[in-house]
Order: sequence, then C-alpha cells, then structure tokens
Amino acid sequence: MKKAYLPIPTFIAGICLLAFGGPALATKTDADFNRSIIKPSLVKLEPGQQQQFKVVKLATYLMAASAPEKVKWSVNNISGGSKKLGLIDPNGLYTAPKKAPKPHEIHICAEVEDSANRYLFATVLMGRPDPAYELVHTWSEPVDDPNYLKNPHGICLDKDGNLLIAEHDDSRILRFTPEGRFLGEVGKGKGSDPGQLSRPRVVQTDAEGNIWVSDSKGDRPRIQMFTHEGEFVRIFAEKGIGPGQIHRAHGMGFDKQQRLFVTDVDNFRVNVYSHSGQFLYSWGKPGLHAGQFNAPHGLVVDPSGDVFVSGYYGPTQKFDPNGNFLFAFAHGDPPDGPVYFHTMVGDKWGNVYLMVRNKEGGQGEIQRRTTGRLISIMKFNNNGDFVTAWSLSEPDHRESWAVVADDGTVYSLFEGEKRVGVQTFVPQ
Repeated sequence: MKKAYLPIPTFIAGICLLAFGGPALATKTDADFNRSIIKPSLVKLEPGQQQQFKVVKLATYLMAASAPEKVKWSVNNISGGSKKLGLIDPNGLYTAPKKAPKPHEIHICAEVEDSANRYLFATVLMGRPDPAYELVHTWSEPVDDPNYLKNPHGICLDKDGNLLIAEHDDSRILRFTPEGRFLGEVGKGKGSDPGQLSRPRVVQTDAEGNIWVSDSKGDRPRIQMFTHEGEFVRIFAEKGIGPGQIHRAHGMGFDKQQRLFVTDVDNFRVNVYSHSGQFLYSWGKPGLHAGQFNAPHGLVVDPSGDVFVSGYYGPTQKFDPNGNFLFAFAHGDPPDGPVYFHTMVGDKWGNVYLMVRNKEGGQGEIQRRTTGRLISIMKFNNNGDFVTAWSLSEPDHRESWAVVADDGTVYSLFEGEKRVGVQTFVPQ
C-alpha cells in the first residue's frame, strides 16, 4: 500500500500553523447563522410570463426553516419593479414585461432585514438563450514597444470612473480614462520606501475612493493605502506566515463596514483587516475539502457581506463574513471547460465573473456555439448559477483581470502575442 504524502506547500503551511499557533478567528453569534435563500435562483421567461419567487429562512440549531415575516421585493433595485423591467408584488409574484428589455438579464432582489445575508438575488433571463456581451471598444499597445503596459496584472475603477492598472514589471499604478488616455500615476515611484511600489499585483478602491495596492516582492509589508489623488496614507500587513502577515496577496475586497478582505495565495487563507490596517481575523487552511483552499486567488465581497473566493485550480467557494463555508461551484472542467481560474470580480447585483485559462495558460476551452471562439470570462449569479460566458476579440488574447462598472460595463485587461491593453464589453 502506497503512503500518501502532503504536497510540500501544504506540509510547510501545517508546520507554520503549529509554530505560530493558528489564525485569529472571528467571533460568531447565533445571528451569523440566521441565513436565507431565494427560490428559484435562476429562471428563463418569455415576455408577459409570470414567476413566483419566495424567500426561505434556513433551519438553525433545533429550529425549523420558516418564511420571513417581511420581504422587500424589487427589480433591478426598483421597488415593485417597472413596466420596462417587469413588476413584482409584495408576495414575490413577478410579471415579465411585454417586451424583452436590453440587456435582457433582470435582477430580482429580496431584502430581509433580520437575515444575516440581508440581500438576496435571483436572475431572470429573457429573449435569446444566453445573455451576451458586445465588444464596443479596444485600446492597446504593442507588446514589443509599450509606452506604459509591460506586464499589467490588476485593474479597477476609481471614484471618477477612470481605470487604475497595476503595472507589475514596471512597479507603477497607472491611471487612464476608459478610452485609454493616460492621466498619471499613483504613489512615489519604484522603490522600497513607504509610498513607493515594488511589483504591484492588485489595485482596489474603497467606498471613499481611497486606493489600495498589494506589492508582491521584497521583505516589506504587502498592502499600501493612498488617497484618491495618490497621496500615501499607510502601509501594513507584514510579509510572513504569522497571524496577520501576508506572503502573496492577490484578491482584495471591502464590505460595507469597510473591512478589507485579502486572499493570501501562499498561506492558503483569507486575512481580514480594519480600515485602519489592524488585523482582525483570518480563515482557511490548505486542502481539497469544503472550506479549504487550493491556491486561493480571486475574492469578491457581495452586498450582504458574504465572501466568494476562487481557487486557481477551482472551485469557487462562498463563505459568510466569518469564514463559514456555504457552497462551491465552478469546478475545473476539461476538456470542454477551463482548468485554471486566475481571478474573479463582482458587480452590484452579487454576480461574479471568473477569468479562466486552459492548460496552456491562455483562454479557456469552452467554445460558444454562435462564434466558435474560446472563452475568457465566465459569469455566475450570487447563488452559483451559470449565467453566460464570452471571449476576447482575438484567439491569442488571454485575460489578466477585469472590473465591472455600475451600469454593467466590463473592462477586461488582456495580454496577447502582439498587443496588450483593455477591451470594453457591454451587456446585451
């Protein structure tokens, strides 16, 4: 009988936990487990059809499931809906509009004030079989002689709607208009002093417009905060394996309390910090079972504060804010689907968008029947239901990162054999 050996990173992580005494954990109360679900979570309707939606408060310890006393129903955040998007009554009965809207993906929203996950979302698809995204703009530079983008890794929107891009190799955070006009830089240039950058991988903004950047090289702390104008504020999260330390930060996101959630790829965990940079708690350990991590990369915090974490080899897992495992989806699916999931972004409806890759490190292997092109981005709703997928414009373009604006526009950072830049897609 052959012995089973732990992978080296897993073994090292286990030794580290023994040495440093395990991670700080969030304090949990009964209210944290008072959760609800929406049914059904995804439906396809024709114009004028009706669909009954409902909310179920899940069973807790020695307490049965129940129906909430009060639910606020809306359609795309419009209370009661509208003629254009469809109407929903106080009991959750939705009536689709007489004509399919554009875009034809509609969001049913249920607010349950006394539920730990206060905001619930269901998806209604109308019209054509799958929602589609149309390429409306591309700006790029030649790979052999770029002005700015040598090896871009992360992208986000600032509070003015401009694009911030983490340029890894050149150690810069660059600001562009959505059309690609260069506006300037954030930080004090390349270096190891506070406010200077060293191979940044991720850039993110908070509700106030502050800019947060993760560095990937050197022995200094991993996270820096700047104002919207680019002035240095603080640096924190020391490099390391102990509680509150980070080795390789990748995904970052904020909840409504402005706590910062960070995936640490090499420490197999999620760290949580206050807005002032104080370490609060963490969760996660290496492994292949539910709630364990296998190279965690992407992170999205949804409107209820629940946290999606994508593993590079799959799957994506959903947790409550304290790290309690909820469910998993988007597993690797060769030969007809992706095997690598580089990162993940979210939108205001709680949807998540996975940037996928195949075995060669480029686009995923799923092919759209309509175009035959390879897939780079896969979209799932807040409940893990597959919604749609689409490709970049050229086969040799592989994704790197993306960001979704409030109007649903997707800005996708890409690298190809000849060009590197940003493609803009709008939902149809």
